[in-house]
Amino acid sequence: MYKNFSMHLLATCVFLSLAGQEVFGARILGLFPVAIKSHLTVTSPVMHALAKEGHDVTMFVPFNTGFNASNYREISWNAVLMTNQMNVLDFARVNVLLKPFGFFFMGVSTTEAILNTPEAKALWESDEKFDVIVMEHFVNEALFAYVHKFKCPVVLISTFGTTRTINSIFGNPSPWSYIPSEFLTLSDRMTFAQRLQNTLVYIYGELIRKFFYIPRQQALVEKYLSGPGEKVPPLEEIERSADFILINSHHAFSTPRAYMPNMKNVAGMHLKPAKPLPADLQRYFDSSNNGVILFSLGSAMKSVHIPENPLRALKRAFQRLPYDVLWKWENDTMNDKPSNVRIGKWLPQNDILTHPNLKLFVTHGGISSMMETVYHAVPIVGIPILGDQNRNLMCAREKGFAEMMDLMEMTEDEIYEKIMKVARDPKYRESVKKVSAYWKDEMNNPLDEAVHWVEYVIRHGGAKHLKSVAAEQTFVQYLLLDVVFTIMISLILGFILIRAACRLLVCRRSSPKKSSNKDQIVTRRAQKKTN
Repeated sequence: MYKNFSMHLLATCVFLSLAGQEVFGARILGLFPVAIKSHLTVTSPVMHALAKEGHDVTMFVPFNTGFNASNYREISWNAVLMTNQMNVLDFARVNVLLKPFGFFFMGVSTTEAILNTPEAKALWESDEKFDVIVMEHFVNEALFAYVHKFKCPVVLISTFGTTRTINSIFGNPSPWSYIPSEFLTLSDRMTFAQRLQNTLVYIYGELIRKFFYIPRQQALVEKYLSGPGEKVPPLEEIERSADFILINSHHAFSTPRAYMPNMKNVAGMHLKPAKPLPADLQRYFDSSNNGVILFSLGSAMKSVHIPENPLRALKRAFQRLPYDVLWKWENDTMNDKPSNVRIGKWLPQNDILTHPNLKLFVTHGGISSMMETVYHAVPIVGIPILGDQNRNLMCAREKGFAEMMDLMEMTEDEIYEKIMKVARDPKYRESVKKVSAYWKDEMNNPLDEAVHWVEYVIRHGGAKHLKSVAAEQTFVQYLLLDVVFTIMISLILGFILIRAACRLLVCRRSSPKKSSNKDQIVTRRAQKKTN
């Protein structure tokens, strides 16, 4: 009896000690400086969930997220949108040679604006201790200096998938033959010309990043963060020390590709159960005779800044539709508003997408909107503006639940015809239902999974045991260029030696014959003299 009691007591103690490991309160710093609300919409739920788990969470953010808890605080630096709308459109139409420069210039200017704030300086000068840093990776490499400052593991979050840089940090295979550069709009099925273009753009982008962009990010660290006698190591070195990354992607919105064990897809971690619509919107949807079209271009590109010609084409096309149109419009009034259009400065998009009277969604194709759309199985007509939106929509079109238009090139007739086609042809809704079904069939709770992996890194003091040695290899080592060179030199030397040996052998065989010929000639001459 005493033996059984002792065993039960021991088991209880072990259980409690293990349970304590799961719920202990760690100090977590979240660095999410990107002044784009759609990015914060994806990243903030992870930090809120960690606070709910009992961790002490500090968030460095450009906007207040509205979450409150005794173990949660926000360091908000009162950001303003760092690119005006015309700049958004200008950047969207830049050619592929200038696009990396534009992207990296944006990163340098926004990062400098962040580091120049009193909040960033106060955080740098603080004596706080953290167990882990959770940080968005998005052209803000100077903030890796905080990883060096607080000397703790770091978990990265990518809000839109992987890039060449992310793959390099984690040693992840990303063959240029089927993984397109983030600066190109290509599918995974590339022609020879596209593979050639993809290879050249990869190399071009990496050279610009290494010799133009990273030195400027390093200069920002030296200007704003490095004090007397304090030297921050090279940012690329700190960047490569990252332990883990949470990726807001899934092959339902992209193409299948490989990931290392310390790279986890957590697409949908921002999704929340739909809430009832406000009473006025509920009546609006319920009373619509033919159904409603939802129109929104996201947060970075406001509808009120759509140029005159495409705006006029949209209004005229909408006026011809047999449907009602709910338009996210950032002003109180709209000139020449069609009678079937209702405007709203803010719309509960996730909740609207669940209403059965919604016919389709006209969207910019941002990844968060794409996930909400697929989750609720709503077909789309896409108007991509910049970034990953074009590729997201192209992938949706290939999967059969989307049509696309170019904002600056679309006409009234094209808008009308594509909306009518997607709204009336059942194949679009059937296709998105299939994609939605296989995504949901794979899903554990992505937010729970994200929280688990952050806590995993905390419990084990990092996750270096999951990291491939490929992350430490140089370009030459990774592609075996040194091995290929050695083999080629060996083959060439071998060929030379074999050829030399053959010539020597031939010469040796021919030498006796030549000698005997000479002897015969001498003998004949001697005989002639004798005669």
